[in-house]
Amino acid sequence: MQLAIAEIRRRRGRWASIIGAVAFIVFLVLILAALADGLFIGSTGAFRNSDADAYVYSADGRRSLVRSALPVEDLESVTAVEGVADAGALGILLATAATDGDLFDIAVIGHLPGRVGEPTALTAGRRPETGEEFVGLADLSLRDKGIEIGSSVLLTGSAQPVEVVGFVSDARYLLADTLWVTLETWESLRFEIRPETVGGGSVAQAFPIAVTDGAGVEAVTAAIDAALGTTETVTTDEAILSLPGVEQQASTFTAIIVVSFVVVGIVIALFFALITLEKRGQLAILKAIGSSNYLLLRGVLIQALIATVAGYVLGFALSRLLALVLPPAVPVEFLAGTARTLFLATIVMGALGAVLSFRRIIRIDPASALGGEA
Repeated sequence: MQLAIAEIRRRRGRWASIIGAVAFIVFLVLILAALADGLFIGSTGAFRNSDADAYVYSADGRRSLVRSALPVEDLESVTAVEGVADAGALGILLATAATDGDLFDIAVIGHLPGRVGEPTALTAGRRPETGEEFVGLADLSLRDKGIEIGSSVLLTGSAQPVEVVGFVSDARYLLADTLWVTLETWESLRFEIRPETVGGGSVAQAFPIAVTDGAGVEAVTAAIDAALGTTETVTTDEAILSLPGVEQQASTFTAIIVVSFVVVGIVIALFFALITLEKRGQLAILKAIGSSNYLLLRGVLIQALIATVAGYVLGFALSRLLALVLPPAVPVEFLAGTARTLFLATIVMGALGAVLSFRRIIRIDPASALGGEA
């Protein structure tokens, strides 16, 4: 170990270059991971921040709130299915809103107060009560638009503003700020802003359900579809992955991150391969005086560990500095769990790179140190 550390001290410039290369790759990976987490969190909060175990869509709705349509009277049939502990109703209206003259995009989500499917993380104020019209819960992100408790949000095309009576956290839908109102208020706004929907009867776009303890979610979802015959019921995880772009974004970012870590391993392997070629004579001498392959491998692994840890720390620091200057519109989330996972991945790939280069050390003949053929 002392010999490995001594070599790093003697060749600071060379080791600084490998640490810098690892740091740059780690920096890029951390930024990509933060962007992936930010997009996922911002797109799925309305589903994740809910106590629903599954969601019921119309069979032709393709698991989409926008395309699905369910008669509200079917809610009783869903509740009557064995294994269903509670059922709610959701409707979504993508619109433009204004407060103090400033326009912004918003998703108005209708729900049944006190029933499953409403956002659970109330941070301030109160929830709308059943039958209370034109009041709602705002996602905390709307505070950036100047909205506070008591503020009125007016949707473009509507004459009736919605008063904000409370705030919830992490309840956005596809990166849009959300305003949660009673299902009756949502229906009134929908008829006013989308007059083509008038005459379609009282509908919801999904029924979130909670399953009783001990009942299997898959069995209950199958029972619901069998009972109604016109629905497709999926688990909450499946509903999240069915949101437009969510699964594609996750798979794309995952592929990029995996490739980046493969590059880390290749960089470490090439670096140690070059170092081994330069130190061939020195390594032959160490073998000639009794150093085992295991001892030499341990030294290489220690050096790889130092380089990858230092590179990760530097890359981590750079990513956090960049986070301080990124505009709020950039959806990045630096999660501690993601940072820990990427740290372990960096260590593993650095160690693998060092081990791959070690085969050159094994082939070195100690006789070369005495003037023989290597």
